[in-house]
Amino acid sequence: MLTARLLAAVLGLLGILAAQEPARLASGPLAIEDVIQMSRAGVSDELIIARVKRNAKAFDFNTAEIVELRKSGVSETVIKYLVDPSLPYSPPTPAAAPAGTAAAPAGPAVPAAPLDPLLSKIPPDIGIYYSPEEYKFLPLDQKTLVPTKQPGGKFSSIPGLKGHIIGAVIGSNSKLRVAGDDATFYARLGDKGSIDDLTLLRLDPADKRRQLDFGTKPGKATFRVQSILQFDSKQVAPGLYRLSVTTKKAGEFLFFILGSGDDKKGILGKGYDFGVD
Repeated sequence: MLTARLLAAVLGLLGILAAQEPARLASGPLAIEDVIQMSRAGVSDELIIARVKRNAKAFDFNTAEIVELRKSGVSETVIKYLVDPSLPYSPPTPAAAPAGTAAAPAGPAVPAAPLDPLLSKIPPDIGIYYSPEEYKFLPLDQKTLVPTKQPGGKFSSIPGLKGHIIGAVIGSNSKLRVAGDDATFYARLGDKGSIDDLTLLRLDPADKRRQLDFGTKPGKATFRVQSILQFDSKQVAPGLYRLSVTTKKAGEFLFFILGSGDDKKGILGKGYDFGVD
C-alpha cells in the first residue's frame, strides 16, 4: 500500500506531466506542406481554414505557385485564406435533414459574417493596381529613376533649380492612363511593406522622359512641395491598402518608394507610374 508521502509524490508527478502535455501538443507555425498534406488526406476546408486563421500569416504567392497548389489538391477557398487569413469565414450551410427526421431545436439566430469577394480578386503579387471599376485591377509598371546628365557631363535641370539632382524616368508618358479626377488604387506591399513608404509625386515632362527633382543633397531626397500630392489610404487586409487619389490636373505621376535608391547601382529610387488625361 502506498504511504501518504509516496502517494502525494505520485500525484504531483502526474500533475506536472498533465501540465506539460498541452505544450507538447500545441502546433507550431503552419507550413504550406501541412496544408497540402491535410488537403490530400481529405481534411475539410473548414478545419484547414481554422488552422490558417489561427496561424494568422499571409502568404504571398505568385501565379505559378497558386496553380501548383491547385494541382496539389488545395481548394480555391483555402488558397484565398492563405493569401488573406483576416477574411471573415462562414461555415458552409449543413445539409438538410432527411424527410421524416425530427429537426433539432433551433438556437438563437447568429448572423453570418459577410465575405468580401473584392479582396480575393486582387492579384497576389506585390505591386500597385488601378481599379477603374469593381473587380477590375490594372497593374502599374515599376520604374527606375536614374540621374540625368546633358552632353558635356552637366546635370540637366528643371528651370529655376540649378544645382539640384534630377532623376529621370524613361518614356514621355505612362502606359497606364487614369480617367477622371478621382481614382482608386490598391497597393499590395507584402508583410514587410508599409504605407508610410509611399509618396505620390508629380513628374515634370522632358524630352522623351519625365523628371523629378531630388533636391541638392545626394542620398537624401527633398521633394518640392508642388510635386507632392496627397492621397487617402485605408488598410483592407494585412499588407494591402486601398488608395484614393484626387487629381485636379492632367499629368504624369509616380508612387515613389522611399528608401528604394541604390548608390552603388546609380539608382535614385523606384516607383509605380500612371498618367491622367
